[in-house]
Amino acid sequence: MAVVNRCAVGIYPSEKLLAWARQHDLDVDAAGAREPCLYLIPDYETEEEAEEILKEVFEAIFEAELDYWHRDTGTWPAERTYAVFRKWFDVRLYPLIQDLVGEELTATEVDEEFLGKLRTELEELEPRP
Repeated sequence: MAVVNRCAVGIYPSEKLLAWARQHDLDVDAAGAREPCLYLIPDYETEEEAEEILKEVFEAIFEAELDYWHRDTGTWPAERTYAVFRKWFDVRLYPLIQDLVGEELTATEVDEEFLGKLRTELEELEPRP
């Protein structure tokens, strides 16, 4: 077993996000809807250091979470500051990650252009009200 030189942050939907989701008729009771998404972040020594790291990466997390809930960016909140992020999401820090797999970790790069095209095509398939 190896300890990974990363920490993680768990992002849980808050009541503010769930209220927004309900406004857009999104299923907040779907299986896994309230489960956290985990994001790997650099190691940190103190809660203050973790908070500084989170302030550096919150925008990417905010957009990934909103995209997970609803891909129509026109419905997303216009103001996506750190203060708004903290209101929309409950955050839990995980300072230790242990790798029980035993294989070397690999990363797969995401082709953002491909994902964008795929999202557009999927949105075109969704029935309009």
